[in-house]
Amino acid sequence: MRFLTAIPRRGEGWVEAILLPIVALLLTHFLVPQDPLLLQQPFPWLLLIPLLIALRYEFLPGALAALILATAIWWHPYPLDHFLSVAAGTLLVTLIAAEYASHWVRREAGRALQEEITATRLRQLADDLYVTRTSLDRLEQSLLYQPVSVRSALQELRNDLHQSQGSFDVPVLEKVLYFLNQLAGVQVASWYRWEAGASRPQRLAALGKVSDWDGADPVARAALAEGHSQQLADLELERMHRYLSVHVHGHEKSGRDLLCIEDMSFFAITFESMKIIEVFFQYLCNHRDARISAEELLSRWSDCPVDFAADFLQLRSLAAIVPDVGICQRYLFHAGKEAQEIARRIQNLRRGLDVFWVHETEGHLLVLLLLPFAGSSAAEGQRARVEAELQKCCATLWESAFVRADFLPVDARPAAEQVARWLELRP
Repeated sequence: MRFLTAIPRRGEGWVEAILLPIVALLLTHFLVPQDPLLLQQPFPWLLLIPLLIALRYEFLPGALAALILATAIWWHPYPLDHFLSVAAGTLLVTLIAAEYASHWVRREAGRALQEEITATRLRQLADDLYVTRTSLDRLEQSLLYQPVSVRSALQELRNDLHQSQGSFDVPVLEKVLYFLNQLAGVQVASWYRWEAGASRPQRLAALGKVSDWDGADPVARAALAEGHSQQLADLELERMHRYLSVHVHGHEKSGRDLLCIEDMSFFAITFESMKIIEVFFQYLCNHRDARISAEELLSRWSDCPVDFAADFLQLRSLAAIVPDVGICQRYLFHAGKEAQEIARRIQNLRRGLDVFWVHETEGHLLVLLLLPFAGSSAAEGQRARVEAELQKCCATLWESAFVRADFLPVDARPAAEQVARWLELRP
């Protein structure tokens, strides 16, 4: 039992309230038989027992201890008037001690609760500070590695590819690696060209302190064996050697382009960053192939712009890798000068990456606006902006020529099948 604790368990108070006065009475009965309650002594020491019990366990245990002491009157003849005054004083002292004990217990309970609340709030504050610190680190990384947007980077890259006719010259490749550093946190990367029949690839561009080509790396071996991009997350961590990811385009017989990522910022190693790397890599590699494959579409639809066909074929290739690669926004107008004027104004309102095609058929004029890397919400916003501007400047032309507008997503179906679907007049 914990007799010396300040606030013991509930059952222990009753044990002390019974045992202490009984033991004290037995001792005084044998030591001072003529005055077992020590009332004739200079100080009534036995009356401290109810006081102490009341201080520890409040009123009821203290009253029980006082009652046990009062049983001494049965076997020792104390004067009744003197005994009643002592009993009243003992009861009063017990009440006062019990009230103090009750107040003290409430204060201790409040203090313990306050300490628990304070500890909980401190833990919450520590957790909030940790989350805030992590968020600030992520924000710092975002500000450090994303001073440009994906759309602006792709727009600049596309302009360079148009100027170079899709060739992979060193300035274009170095710019791609720079964009990957800014947008995806790539620290060390290299671009290789592996010609058919060669024993090892040739490095065309590099970012950071790159190492020599390591064909024995498990990520590189998996990428070359399977013919598509691989990253460390697709393999077992204990197999990590050098490359975080190796991106592959092309075939072994016709030559391959390889992008090898050796190091990235810790906070940038995410699924989104890996997708950004893959999109940039495939966008660049597909551009050259798209300009060649576009001849089939151009031969079937002679009024289709080369840029529209090439960008559409690029997005169609990316549709097998990432979702929501783009949307074709289609406007249908009655043929005439009003429709041509509206088409010209829509072309002026397009964004940097958007590609424009005007197609006349069966008394109607179709305006196709290809929105690369745009989702449904972005397409709705673009349509609302275009219609709002046209309502301001040429509401009459719009009302007389407009038939309908809708959206058609870019997917991995055959290119000619999708374009034919876009050019249909029925919804």
